[in-house]
Amino acid sequence: MKRYSRLLRNRRLAWLGIILCLSTACLADDAEFAADVFDDGEAPAFVQLSAYEEPVQLPPAPSPAIALADTIPPDPPDELSKLMAEVNKLKDRLKTMEDDGKKKAADAKKNEFPSFKITGFTQLDSAAYSQSPNNIATVGNAQDGTGFRRARLAVQGKVAEFTSYQVEMDFATAGRPSFFDTYVEQSNIPYLGTVRVGQFCQPFSVDSLTGFRNLTFLERSLPFLAFVPFRRVGAQAANIADDEMSQWAYSVFRTGGYKNAPLGDNRYGVDIGDVGGVSFSTRATHLIQYDPHANDRYLWHIGASYDYSVLGADTAAGSTTQTPFYQTRVLPEFGPLGYSEDAQAFGFANNSTPVFVDSGRYPANHFNLFGLETVYQNGPWGVQAEYMATVVDSIVGNIFYNGAYTQVAYRLTGEHRAYDKKNGTLGRLVPFTDFFSFKKKGIQGMGAWEVAGRLSFVDIRNPDSLNGQYLNGTSNAGNGTLVDSTLGFTWFLNTHTKFQGNWIHCMLNNSDRGHSTANLFVSRVQVDF
Repeated sequence: MKRYSRLLRNRRLAWLGIILCLSTACLADDAEFAADVFDDGEAPAFVQLSAYEEPVQLPPAPSPAIALADTIPPDPPDELSKLMAEVNKLKDRLKTMEDDGKKKAADAKKNEFPSFKITGFTQLDSAAYSQSPNNIATVGNAQDGTGFRRARLAVQGKVAEFTSYQVEMDFATAGRPSFFDTYVEQSNIPYLGTVRVGQFCQPFSVDSLTGFRNLTFLERSLPFLAFVPFRRVGAQAANIADDEMSQWAYSVFRTGGYKNAPLGDNRYGVDIGDVGGVSFSTRATHLIQYDPHANDRYLWHIGASYDYSVLGADTAAGSTTQTPFYQTRVLPEFGPLGYSEDAQAFGFANNSTPVFVDSGRYPANHFNLFGLETVYQNGPWGVQAEYMATVVDSIVGNIFYNGAYTQVAYRLTGEHRAYDKKNGTLGRLVPFTDFFSFKKKGIQGMGAWEVAGRLSFVDIRNPDSLNGQYLNGTSNAGNGTLVDSTLGFTWFLNTHTKFQGNWIHCMLNNSDRGHSTANLFVSRVQVDF
């Protein structure tokens, strides 16, 4: 607009010049006309004055084209070009800032690893036993007691963006401290997903993979205690579907644990033996119902597991058993406290909770373990059930064991448990309000309350053909069935502190001594961080 105004002004000046030129020409013509009119010698006054003054010489009138060119100043710089120049300068500055930011982020990332955090929990348990006379005669006199069931410290962190680790030790079990989940893990691997190498809980059973911090009862179910290999040294790959409705995991691991026992924790993190001793385990789950808008509050999950284990032996001099063997031993759903790895022979209670069912140790080559599971959550209601069956290839042929459990929980204060899609397990319960939440109006909040019940059983009966084949002084004296009915409550003071109490009614049917009962009244104080 400014340029247009200047151009218009210049054009006006040019036209004014043209008019002046034309006026000068007209004045010259008028002078000649006056001379012709007054040629009688009498000149007018203005003509007389010309005799005393030099006539004014006017410059020749320029042509219109030259006048216009002389009066228009050169065009100002292009405004659009100036604007583009400024934009380019700004882009250069932004690019420089972006490059500086990337460099700083890269430097910060270099300093981010290795990272670590310390986590852990403690569980202080107490127990009182009431046994029928036949139960005392069959399994031994259970000793009342108080002690730390678990006291664990762990360090977790990353050494690179997709490489994480954990080192966990327990100070309340055999070994003191003992190895627990200690591994290195690499994520974001095509097709495989996340690969873990070390000692960890092998993929089998939702009961097995639910963390001790988040158990509904003080202990896991009878089928888990009887059949699952659990924590071993090996390698695992795990992945999850794009829609996060399905997950799966599979692993290869060493079969034997402490003294080559095929079941339970390998708390020493060592497995020695050049006979057999390799296992494969896998588990897959699927959410057939899940409300994505309710934060895990409504869901239904189903799953299946399979384990194939080639039994192993340590044939070195001094080993206790140089023959591959199978043995399962089952306690009621509590304990044990103390040195559980050195538990008593069947029928003598010297370590708090005694063994109620013992298959005895007998030669075997391998076993196949199958599992089915379901988890249902509808707001404060939760239902969980599993069935497990084992087929052992023993020295006398296949031997079949099985077990199952069903449990129901209800949160009186309305909460629900979190669900871990990556692992297909239930997790932590977060109270709506903490107990002793100090506010302006005084103490408010009662924490969260949960009540639950569970019924579980295992059937571990050996054929008579095994008589005479048992190893290390064991026998069929511990064969039988065990049924536990459990009622429990949990008071969550806050997200990280809880009190639990269980009443466990045990019904044992021993193959030799028949039916007997026992009642366990147990409690726990837990804090985790």
